[in-house]
Amino acid sequence: MNKKQALPLLILIIMFFHPLLLTTSISSQNYYNSPSYLLLNNWDNQSIWIVTGIKVPKPLLNGFPIFPPSIRNLYLGKFGILNFSVNINITSEEAYLTLNNSVIISGNEGNITIMTPPYTPYILLTFNIVTRLTITVLTNGTIYKKGGEIVISMSKPRLPIFLLSNISSYFIQNHEIIFNISKGIWFLEIGVNASPYNSVSALINLNNKEVSQWLNKSRIPKLPDPLLKEYFLSLLLIKDDQNPYLGTFAASPSPIYLYSWVRDSAFSAIALQQAGHYNSALKYWLWMANAEQLQPGVWYTRYNFYNGEPDSSFGIPELDSIGLYEIGVYDYYNLTHNITFLKLVLPRINESVEYQIQQIENDKYHLIPPDLSIWEDRLAYHFWTEAINDLGLLSVVKIYKALGLNYTLVLKEEKALNESIIRYFWDNNSFASALGTSVLFENGKSEEVLTPEPPSIDSATLLPIDMGYLPYNSNYSVENFDTVIKTLTRDGGLARFPDDLYHYSEYLYDATGPSPPWIITTLFEAWYLEEIGKYNEVESILYWAYNHSQHGLLPEAVNPSVNDSYPLPTTSPLTWSSAMFVIVSLHYKQEHSSVSILIFLVIVIVLIPILYYLIKKFYHS
Repeated sequence: MNKKQALPLLILIIMFFHPLLLTTSISSQNYYNSPSYLLLNNWDNQSIWIVTGIKVPKPLLNGFPIFPPSIRNLYLGKFGILNFSVNINITSEEAYLTLNNSVIISGNEGNITIMTPPYTPYILLTFNIVTRLTITVLTNGTIYKKGGEIVISMSKPRLPIFLLSNISSYFIQNHEIIFNISKGIWFLEIGVNASPYNSVSALINLNNKEVSQWLNKSRIPKLPDPLLKEYFLSLLLIKDDQNPYLGTFAASPSPIYLYSWVRDSAFSAIALQQAGHYNSALKYWLWMANAEQLQPGVWYTRYNFYNGEPDSSFGIPELDSIGLYEIGVYDYYNLTHNITFLKLVLPRINESVEYQIQQIENDKYHLIPPDLSIWEDRLAYHFWTEAINDLGLLSVVKIYKALGLNYTLVLKEEKALNESIIRYFWDNNSFASALGTSVLFENGKSEEVLTPEPPSIDSATLLPIDMGYLPYNSNYSVENFDTVIKTLTRDGGLARFPDDLYHYSEYLYDATGPSPPWIITTLFEAWYLEEIGKYNEVESILYWAYNHSQHGLLPEAVNPSVNDSYPLPTTSPLTWSSAMFVIVSLHYKQEHSSVSILIFLVIVIVLIPILYYLIKKFYHS
């Protein structure tokens, strides 16, 4: 055997012992494989909203604004959104986010890459064009030339925007700059309140270096290579969906979800801090400590993503945010041991605790008051809200312990709440999702009682147990899990509740049937499986999520059809989906059966003599 024959065999054997070197499968989707909207930011004070040009179904019916492929909502910290946009007349066929935190849009005309290098004031567009393309910059500022640059003098706020490009064919018309691009490699550099960087290659290298360093600071879960890439991409998606100046998170770049829900944002912050990105999470918790509230201790359901103002017209009240704030704050402290942080947020924590205690003591059933809760579909007592607040009070006990404060009353009220949840919500073999009040007539007397409201079985009952509301092996936990999985499993994922019409016939209309499986609810299932040690099943669920993504960007839900299970496009990507993927990934441990280990050892024993022989022949031939 000569060297040319031996070397390929050596490589094959080395690849067997190094699974990370093996080629990996790429997630497969159908026709909705790309996102229609994405956010990018410079991780400091600047953000852009990208309309990729990938069409969403029934946009007018769903209330989507109609925009061409473009860069819009140029946000600059305290100045807000500037009157500046870039329209790109590409016929978009594909769009995705890369691991160097760039957005790529591909079409008949070629490829466009958009990046916002971290901690710089620049937006860089590069073009690899195979036919003609037109780029139009629109603004209300005054446009003039200065040497080889184009300058836009903005009036509100008063600041300049510099454009530098190798595109020589352009003309200025009123408040527009129109670039005509022919076949070739081109760039457009946009400096917001900053002179041009002058070196495109240096700016790209700076971007790649900063992104790589940020990702390398992450906690690294022991995942197969495709899932590890998904984990990193999910972290970048969460980071890009954060307002870099305020700290709020967008629920999704989709225009109907381009708000900061307190609940979704809390899980985004928890995911980042558990992954080791403490500063990003800290910015959110401090913002919440100072955000305008509905009443002392109670937040609004959602806030404006860009200015942090409350949306008083939507979903009031939702009271799970109280417990989630307490949980998130303690989790941050537990990871960082930053006692100064606890002291900073203590006044807001105290307001929340005062509200919780008052409500538990005054409520007839010793519960947190009715709210709209996780799915925002009905006003009722919700298991999700009650259990999350119970976990929040347990977190407060730990916070008060850390600060040397008396927590006796908090513990007393937590116990009362816990007992009430078990007493009223347990319904045969599962926790009822929601309870309403009804009047019971008996022996000539009437009494108000709590009764389950349909649909009673709900996947949202899983997550509080995942987070420690009850022991995983308790009869309540086991029976509830079994009932939920048996009732709500759909095509490899988990639906929210039976006959769920959202995305189908109630709104959005992008699913072909009712009860689509959601990414977050399926990951609720995965987290529980982790706690009972079923990691092979967890890995399968993580792959299911990955395989139903838009180039690694996780949607809200998946079409409920085995033969047509595409990611539902109207609300994709969903930030909370990425956050849950990160959280579940960080809990993951590889599971190897004794049979697999035995087979591996047999193969090793057989291959070692062959490997020895080949190496010997290779070096002596």
